[in-house]
Amino acid sequence: MTANSNDTPEKNIFEKAPVQPRKKGVFKVLIWIVILFAAYALISPHITFKNGLPMLKKKKVIQKQTAEEIPVPVKGFRVSRIDFTDTLPALGTIKGYREIELKFAEAGYIEYINFRDGEKAIEGDIIASLDQREALLKLEYAKNELERNQKLFDLGSIVESKLQQSKLEYQSARLEYEKTNLVAAYDGYIGTTQKQKGDYVNQNDIFGTFVNLTDAYVEFGIIEKDVNKVKVGQPVTLTVDSYPQDTFSGEIESISPVVEGRTRTFKVKARIVNEDEKLKAGMFGRVGVLNYEKDNTLVIPSAAFRKKEQEYFVYVVHAEGGEAEEGQAPGAPVEAIAPAAGGEVIQGTIEVRPIQIAYATPDAVEIKAGLDDGEIIVADLQQELEEKSKVEVTEIQEHIF
Repeated sequence: MTANSNDTPEKNIFEKAPVQPRKKGVFKVLIWIVILFAAYALISPHITFKNGLPMLKKKKVIQKQTAEEIPVPVKGFRVSRIDFTDTLPALGTIKGYREIELKFAEAGYIEYINFRDGEKAIEGDIIASLDQREALLKLEYAKNELERNQKLFDLGSIVESKLQQSKLEYQSARLEYEKTNLVAAYDGYIGTTQKQKGDYVNQNDIFGTFVNLTDAYVEFGIIEKDVNKVKVGQPVTLTVDSYPQDTFSGEIESISPVVEGRTRTFKVKARIVNEDEKLKAGMFGRVGVLNYEKDNTLVIPSAAFRKKEQEYFVYVVHAEGGEAEEGQAPGAPVEAIAPAAGGEVIQGTIEVRPIQIAYATPDAVEIKAGLDDGEIIVADLQQELEEKSKVEVTEIQEHIF
């Protein structure tokens, strides 16, 4: 069978359509853009612009450091002058300057109580009284007998010895009457009363306590190893939770020569000036015994020095880049080292410098010689450093306390 000459030949469906010239040009442009961006990303870290013209950056030469050249990170302390005190801390209990137990001199039933706990009584005030009926009868009888015998003596009817006997009996009766009253011996405050109206008491029963708070005592214990640090007349300070803003002062009045059995401490008693009578008997107090005091002296932390043989020394930091003065290790004057802030690290070198110590406590040391005000030292010695060792001061401490 032959094909019809008028029919067009069949089109092959697998044959590729010819690429249009316009689409091909856009594709090439996109490829070149991608190539240019990739090239810029590769070379941009290595070029810089000067006067609007691109220039290659100079290549940094990274030098390897030996172990000796790697700076050691340290914390610094700026030496300064302060008022330095050393106090021995202790805990104590407040007591009245004069504190007594109230007891009746006679046995009997309590009839009157004139003051409540905590009230103030003036010298001579009657705090409480027993049943006085029997005592009053005896006193009235003795008074009448004295008056009668006085008249008989004036008439010459009795001898003088009889009159004197009547006077003694009256005085005895009056004394018996006075014993039924509990009288304030001085100005003070009624403490806790242990008896009530109607209770029977004898001479051994405690009615309550009476305290004078014009001054106060604080009693506290000192352990055996510290007893040589305290002496009579030594100044003390006292603070209490009730008045945290106030500091009370006083001095040691007595030191017990006997060690307390359970606490193994020496009992110390200090008299405190009780301004406005704020301190009350039984309060808990924090005591500071002043052992040492000196104004405007150089002080460093105890952790900032070391001892080698019989010599004490510190590590003084000198900033790099400065010119040394005569007799000073290379580096900038230490006063020029500003406190490191915002993560800034100060590079410096070490000078191992001997010092002399005037007084030492567990926290701080007073410097007698070897350091100047404003110098920077290594604050916390974690490792041994050598002369001219390199350090990085990451933090500068300005105060000890």
